[in-house]
Amino acid sequence: MTRMIQRIKDSLVKRGPKSILVRAALRAHGLRHGYVVTFPNGTIRVRKDEREIILSHAQFVTVPWMLECYNVYFDTIEAQTIGGRTVLDFSQPRLHRYRKSGVAFHFPSIPEDEYMDAYTNAHLPKPGDVVWDVGAHAGATAYFLAQLVGPTGKVYAFEPDELNYAYLLQNIELHNLQNVIPIKKALSGATGTADFLMDGTMSSGLSDYQMYANHANVRSVDTITFTHACAEFGEVPGYVKMDIEGAEIAAVEGARELLMEHPVHFAIESNHWVAGELSWKPLEQLFSSIGYDVWSSDQFGAMFTWANPPGQADGPQRATTAARPAVHNGAVLES
Repeated sequence: MTRMIQRIKDSLVKRGPKSILVRAALRAHGLRHGYVVTFPNGTIRVRKDEREIILSHAQFVTVPWMLECYNVYFDTIEAQTIGGRTVLDFSQPRLHRYRKSGVAFHFPSIPEDEYMDAYTNAHLPKPGDVVWDVGAHAGATAYFLAQLVGPTGKVYAFEPDELNYAYLLQNIELHNLQNVIPIKKALSGATGTADFLMDGTMSSGLSDYQMYANHANVRSVDTITFTHACAEFGEVPGYVKMDIEGAEIAAVEGARELLMEHPVHFAIESNHWVAGELSWKPLEQLFSSIGYDVWSSDQFGAMFTWANPPGQADGPQRATTAARPAVHNGAVLES
């Protein structure tokens, strides 16, 4: 049954956003959850009461995720009032401002989730630290990490997607982030090159881990292992934030020996399907095998995994692991 449902999803995604069947599926999916989904003038509009999110046709695979996180986006991002409605327009590049911090960033499409509470749940980087932002997207998380480590610290921001990388550079300049070092490479289990879904969104990632890769947007990118990156930079990070769409398992696995010798704190979004299971499960097994204190939770709205080196826990807000169904990037129909 699961394989049959997946084949239906694959078939719908291949048809594209102009397909009558795809639009009917998205409308039906929206109505089941109390939303009205329409397709006017080359956009997709998701409305509930007096609130509305606008997406481009290219973002049609994200509609189910928008429904899942609808209120979160309105709570997180400053909206506009248009025609009596409260509107978030993610259909084209623009400047978006986070409500909590008041800081604005240029984004190519949908803004990054404001997950700093999750990323600092188990370990708070301090001034002078060297940290990695792996899967930096447009640089919002890199900005907040840069504030934590200060001018004497460093943030290595990994982002191989060409469009995301351009916006990362733009936001580094906007906020004069002299302690952020952009790295146009994908952290992976092997150093070399690999196919990468280059779509300028938070769903960008290595093709091997994409459920619905648009082959027209696949490009070759440079990849680097954790160990080789440390050698190239001449230093090992004390903390790593990671959101790389499923490639996190291979990236950590490739660093096993180094992590046993050099303590590194990890905060990983582990809400990605890999080989039929969410990535938090194998990540917990992997970190446990090298003696790290590791746990996962969905307390921040998605599954995260935190790992602290042996004897270096610093008072995390720990919660029990909850196996919450994930809304995978590109899911068009519910299972």
